[in-house]
Amino acid sequence: MDERKILLQQKIKVNKQKGQRKILVDMLPKDLSHVIENSDLITSPELEKVLNSVHERWNNELHTHDFIINYENHRKEFSWGQEVIQFVQGITIAEEQVYLFLGISDSPIFLVDGNWVIKNFRVLWQSINYEDVWIIGQDFNYGVLVSCYGGYLEHDPNPKEIFYAITKWNDD
Repeated sequence: MDERKILLQQKIKVNKQKGQRKILVDMLPKDLSHVIENSDLITSPELEKVLNSVHERWNNELHTHDFIINYENHRKEFSWGQEVIQFVQGITIAEEQVYLFLGISDSPIFLVDGNWVIKNFRVLWQSINYEDVWIIGQDFNYGVLVSCYGGYLEHDPNPKEIFYAITKWNDD
């Protein structure tokens, strides 16, 4: 592919990411949409650098079976959304500004107040239909990654055959 096509594809990708903010603003209640609408935005290629830094932190094993074995102290699993909400809203974040990445198509990264994300996690998560939510400290020393998987936990099976995993770390 020539350089011009690559540049055009990159511009299209960035425009989609910027457009996703407008879609999200329209989905959220007014008090939450205002924060997203006015937040700093990180788009490609910087977006990929942030996400790759998270993956590198976990030796590129994030979301793999090896991760579950090697980093079990950093992972919690839940069958029910309410359990996830309760766990996340019980977290204390020392960092003021964090990267917020949503697992919705073409999502950019938003730079927002971490405590705001925790406080409003329920509505934010429900608004994006329980897709992934990544809350990451700007120096990568802190993070909470909420992910959804197909399957079930034997001790508490969800009839929808889904479960949620939270990866959490704090180096401080």
